[in-house]
Amino acid sequence: MTTNGLICKVLEKKGKRVKIEVEGQQLEVSAYILPADVKEGQELKIFFLDTDQASLQEKKLAKLILEEILNGK
Repeated sequence: MTTNGLICKVLEKKGKRVKIEVEGQQLEVSAYILPADVKEGQELKIFFLDTDQASLQEKKLAKLILEEILNGK
């Protein structure tokens, strides 16, 4: 994964769908994939991972969460 992400802007929220703008192009995405507290006008960054990297990152995150729960941190 690179640390360079694409900056996008939230244009509109409509229930379960959110319209965003990325490099002049408008896209409609599921609100489920964005942070719950995202607001219209807010800027976000999008990062891309190949499927192997994504799976590894998900496992690392799950492990950290489990360790935090078990260790009470």
